[in-house]
Amino acid sequence: MKLKKELRKEYLSKRKVLSDQEIGQLNKNLFQEFKAYSLTGMRFIHFFLPIQKFREPNTLPIIHWLLLNHPEINIVISKSNMETNLMEHFLWNNQQELISSRWGIQEPHSGTKVLPQQLDAVIIPLLIFDRKGNRVGYGKGFYDRFLNDCRKDCKKIGLSFFHPVEQIEDVGLHDAKLDACITPTKTWHF
Repeated sequence: MKLKKELRKEYLSKRKVLSDQEIGQLNKNLFQEFKAYSLTGMRFIHFFLPIQKFREPNTLPIIHWLLLNHPEINIVISKSNMETNLMEHFLWNNQQELISSRWGIQEPHSGTKVLPQQLDAVIIPLLIFDRKGNRVGYGKGFYDRFLNDCRKDCKKIGLSFFHPVEQIEDVGLHDAKLDACITPTKTWHF
């Protein structure tokens, strides 16, 4: 068992040492694993856009595939407010302009707002997760606050380059658990 702080440092380092070729292959495998995930009944799916400097899983191929193959699904992305640690959510069809925030995050400038209660699934960035569905993010609590505003039946789905650790030691009461986590070789269900 390790603390979130230790795991955050360890898995940021593990991502950093992956070669571009390794990242490319991991992203291809994540994409294939995502395509096998059941999207039945889903109308609104929230995605994170990858932060390049953190070498996050690339969600753009998944989003483009959904736009082409599942036009009934609405893609939703966020804009973060670093002063309040809250997010606003907007429909995205790959046509709206994105701007780079001062933190290097691609975000919508404006658009049609979507409420958290409208979402059927949220694809969640994370560094690592455990076998119980707990996750380690970047430590600001953006997603925990956001996920607690979603419906109880909204699927919380992580994307991870790595398999889970046994247990995260310092899970808090307000930490939102995953329903599933997709890795390059397996989808874990909780």
